[in-house]
Amino acid sequence: MTSYPDANLISAVPTLFDQAGALDLGATRAAYAQLAEAPLDGIFVAGTTGEFTTLTDDERLAVCTAASDAFGPDRTFWHVGAASRYQAAVLTQAAVDRGARRLAALTPHYYAATESALLSYYETLVARAAGVPVYGYLFEARTTTSVTPALLARLVDAGLAGVKISGASSAAVGRYLAALDGTVPVYSGADAEFAEVVGLGSAGVVSGVSSALPAPFLEVRDALRSGDSAALAVARERARRAVAVTGQGNLAHLKAVLELRGIPASGLRAPLDPISAQDRRTLESDVADLL
Repeated sequence: MTSYPDANLISAVPTLFDQAGALDLGATRAAYAQLAEAPLDGIFVAGTTGEFTTLTDDERLAVCTAASDAFGPDRTFWHVGAASRYQAAVLTQAAVDRGARRLAALTPHYYAATESALLSYYETLVARAAGVPVYGYLFEARTTTSVTPALLARLVDAGLAGVKISGASSAAVGRYLAALDGTVPVYSGADAEFAEVVGLGSAGVVSGVSSALPAPFLEVRDALRSGDSAALAVARERARRAVAVTGQGNLAHLKAVLELRGIPASGLRAPLDPISAQDRRTLESDVADLL
């Protein structure tokens, strides 16, 4: 098989809370310190897996700072995307002031942004970042904002250093890759399709499940880099199983896996159901060989 020496694995990390819903920065730091022992290529902080929509701006900056302390600034993507250009610009400036060296910004959300508004949004963030690379983040299903491949190419021309695409099939990622023609790195949020999107020309994946179960995804990355087809076949199956047994990266399941790894229990701020006792017992058995 072809080798992909530049295939990258970036983990999208969770934010931990106490059972009353308050930010548990101590537990969050412990989770990041443990994950930092794995040879990841980067981490994506305060994004969807990090429940960013439930965080105050000060909490987001505190969590990103904690991640940068654990992983180092060159491996840490600070997510500064917001519903408005104003809020995203304020977060961008604050992140840069705190030493961020990589930024990511989800498109504006709730209101479906127009093309001109999107261009203004990213032009503003790139300018405010003052040379710190800004990666776009597309997730139409969660934001209501649609970005065509042609529009993404215009956003890249406005200064984006790369892009993460979530909630899109491999075929859709392929269309974005074709439009960008290798000008910037493109990452997929599809954990289970790591090998597929790299084969299409993607730089790799931003994986939420790998924040709790990094081993299978590191095995996929290493097999892609070495071109070892036999190792890749085994690793892909393990990674797909990790995605399946965590309910496609369900936040309650990911936090339950972190508990199995010795991280203090965390509640959810996102309006989701906690994991049931039965599901927790099943999960413990299912992930035993994936930890």
